[in-house]
Amino acid sequence: MTEHTSNDYCAKNESFASLPTGCPDFDVVLPRPRGGAVVHATDFGLSELSDRNQDAINAALVEARRIGASRVELAPGTYRCFDGAPATMRTSRPRSGNGTPGDCEQPCGGIRIDGFEDFVFDGCGATLVFRREHEPTDSQHALLEGVANLEIRNCRRTIVERFQMDWDWETDPLSFWCVAAEKHVDEADNASYVDFDLDKPHPKYPELVPVQLLNPMRADRTGPILRRGRPGRAFCGTIIGHMGAKSQWLSPTRLRVWAFVRPEHGHVAPSQERVYSPKSNRAWAKAVELGTTFAIAHRYYGLNGIVIDSNEDFTLRDVEIWACWGMGVETRGSQTRWQLERVNVRPKPGCKYPVTSTADAHHIVQSRGYGRMVDCEVTMNQDDFLNLHDRTTVARTVAPRTVEVVNSRGIAYTLLRVGSPVGLKDEDFSDTRWTGRIVRIEGETIVFDRDLPLQQGRVFVVYDRERATENFLFRNCRFHDSPGSRGLVQGRHITFEGCTFGPMKGMPLKLNSCYTYNVWCEGIGCEDVVIRGCRFENAIDEDIPLAPPTQIYAGLSIPSDGYWTMQYIPIANAEFAAQVEAEWAAGRRVAPSPEGVCRILIEGNTFVNPPGWIFYAKNGSEFTLRDNTVEWHDPPAERLPFAGQVRWPTCGDTDEPSAL
Repeated sequence: MTEHTSNDYCAKNESFASLPTGCPDFDVVLPRPRGGAVVHATDFGLSELSDRNQDAINAALVEARRIGASRVELAPGTYRCFDGAPATMRTSRPRSGNGTPGDCEQPCGGIRIDGFEDFVFDGCGATLVFRREHEPTDSQHALLEGVANLEIRNCRRTIVERFQMDWDWETDPLSFWCVAAEKHVDEADNASYVDFDLDKPHPKYPELVPVQLLNPMRADRTGPILRRGRPGRAFCGTIIGHMGAKSQWLSPTRLRVWAFVRPEHGHVAPSQERVYSPKSNRAWAKAVELGTTFAIAHRYYGLNGIVIDSNEDFTLRDVEIWACWGMGVETRGSQTRWQLERVNVRPKPGCKYPVTSTADAHHIVQSRGYGRMVDCEVTMNQDDFLNLHDRTTVARTVAPRTVEVVNSRGIAYTLLRVGSPVGLKDEDFSDTRWTGRIVRIEGETIVFDRDLPLQQGRVFVVYDRERATENFLFRNCRFHDSPGSRGLVQGRHITFEGCTFGPMKGMPLKLNSCYTYNVWCEGIGCEDVVIRGCRFENAIDEDIPLAPPTQIYAGLSIPSDGYWTMQYIPIANAEFAAQVEAEWAAGRRVAPSPEGVCRILIEGNTFVNPPGWIFYAKNGSEFTLRDNTVEWHDPPAERLPFAGQVRWPTCGDTDEPSAL
């Protein structure tokens, strides 16, 4: 039996002066015909017999730029692109002050399309199989500046199209399928373990392998288990080279894992020490049901699949990312006016991969806006299917024109540079309407060309006014069957139209921005968002500390003494940490500004079997829901009391939810 309910809901007011309009129309200009030469990569050594086809492709690209060619073409076939010796991660790319290309400090191991205009890179249906090596590191945010399998930057009116990206699963798997076969739960600390039977002998046996993430999956191996409750995912570290959980080979097809226990051998990243917990070790092993299918990942953050950086009028289309180490697609720099058409992050046809992208599917870390995704599919990635934001930081005034960055990731994380026009928000995300340019960066201090406004709280939120995350369109895309996945929307003038979210184990859309004093600083607010004609289907959200199970969440996240990351990761700046602790002890709290997340329109959508809220507004203003439908198809027994409802905590004189 199917039950439908539909109603309208408008937070606070019957109507607003103007409803959100979302992303405006914009053009992405295609390459202009100019009759240039065509360069064939086969003439430069592209061959199915080679292990280093990235060298042949790069040589073809160098020649194309030298002669002013209009196209580089690959050829049908499967081409290995394997690294040699491991490289050391670069934390930034050398560039001149005007943003022109810089050279790698050492061999990249990937493919680079750099500095072209009116150009087409045509894969001609080729499959590029990568295997990458890297020395251990302890920096998560620096990974975003690493060299990807394919990096496209500083191009104008350029198309990159028609190829598949895969990984060398036979030699160096990113993850593997297995079944929980035996377990031992012990009252002694760090003594509980689970034995997993693999499908086939592991190619690394008997070498110790990283165990970074354990995902409980459905027996049909098409996605996560769609039910609430334990065991959840076991995070045991996400950094390159980090060994994760303690493990031991019992045979080529059986691995014993002590989840949340520090390994006795191999690299343990200092920043990941917080994951180890005797309590978690015991509880997780106890909750595992024997016979459950798992995907166990060796890798998480990494070198990334495709990076698009500082291009204008750029098109990526008809591309399949079957598997990659790190992000599927990462956007950064001064990227503007670009589109992803039929760019899919999904397993190879006929194969049930345990993972596609080992981190986010599409991560927009920095841009100048005007981007769209059309007819794309994302599934089986390990982190957010979308994270749309710009990097920010938090800093305090130390002189009339100087601030000190107090977030533990430091200035390097922001990608700010001398000359950047900077805006400031107060700690509650209200805008100071101030702009200044950076004249000097010294350690963790930034010096501006004009006096700062009066600091109203303990920090300013610092952001680059040239890198506004705004004007994005997502049309007819499908995001489904990714464990622990979320769509993070942290920008302005954004439209989701005709998209499908789910089935999935995660939060379909989270409209927010956040900062902490230790880890994340993302986005400068979320405003003017339209979610229209979308379908939210069996999205089972849990393990999100900031809100109960929710299909669409809205609200700023500002750190408090209950904020979960603050409980595990100390603030690096000792003086500032002491100030924060004293103020929290005194009961000081920050109330988010209502302008931080505002003007959200949710209309004409269908919510199928939502276990909890379909919309939860933690804070913000001007939310409109209308003409939405909730469908129940044999609702699960674990449906929560507020399933299918909305919550706007300050609506009128009541704190009660409203039925939709």
